[in-house]
Amino acid sequence: QAIQVRVQCTPSCHEHPGFCVLLRVAAMISTLRSAAARVGRPLARAQQERGFKCSVLGAAGGIGQPLSLLMKLNPRVTALTCFDVAPVTPGVAADLSHIATRGKTTGYTGDDLKKALDGCDVVVIPA
Repeated sequence: QAIQVRVQCTPSCHEHPGFCVLLRVAAMISTLRSAAARVGRPLARAQQERGFKCSVLGAAGGIGQPLSLLMKLNPRVTALTCFDVAPVTPGVAADLSHIATRGKTTGYTGDDLKKALDGCDVVVIPA
């Protein structure tokens, strides 16, 4: 079944083409989300409720820290391990553990790479 997306452009769209693209993407996501909700497949719901153990390797860096924050905020992440060679990594994980989500956060450094990766479903390496 075809899904049709309609976006009403405003005068500011012509001044800022990026804004027009952003409006179209937002409208497309909204349309796809509502179409998926109408289908209502039980299997899709079960997959969305599944939890993932994730690991960020390079979690103490300038990209790794905000990436770890975003991973922690994702409701599908039930466990997050942060690893880096920098000695401050356990502190990054401690900061993230104060965020009230269901995911448990643990920090590893040095030779603890195997512990950080044990049982992970998703590994992200921004380093």
